[in-house]
Amino acid sequence: MTDSDDHEHPPAPGAPASMQIDAQALRGLAHPLRARLLDELTFDGPATATILGRRLGESSGSTSYHLRQLSRYGFIEADPGRSGGRERWWRIRPGGWRMRGHEFLGDPETRTVAETVLGRYYQEREARFREWTASVWRTEQSADVRRWKDAAFDSVTTVRMTPEESREFGRALTDFLRAFAARYQGRTSGSHPDTENVELQTNLFPHLPGGGRPASPEAPDGPRGRDPEEGAPGGS
Repeated sequence: MTDSDDHEHPPAPGAPASMQIDAQALRGLAHPLRARLLDELTFDGPATATILGRRLGESSGSTSYHLRQLSRYGFIEADPGRSGGRERWWRIRPGGWRMRGHEFLGDPETRTVAETVLGRYYQEREARFREWTASVWRTEQSADVRRWKDAAFDSVTTVRMTPEESREFGRALTDFLRAFAARYQGRTSGSHPDTENVELQTNLFPHLPGGGRPASPEAPDGPRGRDPEEGAPGGS
């Protein structure tokens, strides 16, 4: 990541560099159905307008139109491995994309649409995590939950850094995640039926004075964290 507020989908191995979202592409994300379409293609892989319409309860004409718009702005492309059929198959753009959200929020010309897009992004990200933790509490005896319960975790660690050190840390972490995730790129439910989509959420941000969290002068400096196996929802 080049900025602390970048949001990106990890690129496939050997894929082109991430697309930097500009103001026009940002506006292309504002429609809520397009966000849902991107989620479907991200989590479940290539699909047609008809397949996506059936999953989302939308007409194929509506999904087809919004898929073409997402393609126009560079977020998706035709899947070259499924050409020649009656319907076009779509996939997420190789290389993914990134967004400098703070810049868009600071610009009066893009602030409103950025608030819409980023607000939805954070709400949906939190909702997916909440749904997992709720499923642990509601259906603890479910075979799927029991299988995954000890594999899932959440963790919070704090450490004192300068902004420059934080940027270096963020880049190193992103490089590691990309390299590790590359081992599993290209898998599908058909090729690996014993797998599920796994989502890793990361945030890196400072606790600024007056930011709503009181300072704790009694606490010693240095790394502090919560062991993911000690009280983390879904961790054990």
